[in-house]
Amino acid sequence: MDKEQILNDIIKKLNVVNKSVFKADDYSDEKISELNDIKEMLESRRQISAGEQSAIIEELSKMRK
Repeated sequence: MDKEQILNDIIKKLNVVNKSVFKADDYSDEKISELNDIKEMLESRRQISAGEQSAIIEELSKMRK
């Protein structure tokens, strides 16, 4: 799976309104594994609290190039 698809899955699960903030080009290819880990964690959860959502979005912003 490529990073664009992984990010799209994360965005859907987090119900991100401003999707343009998460562009695949902003993340290095070396981060695919970490992005996939976040995606898998989100998929394993039924619900994500607002605090968890904020923490994940903050972590994603730190991962950008």
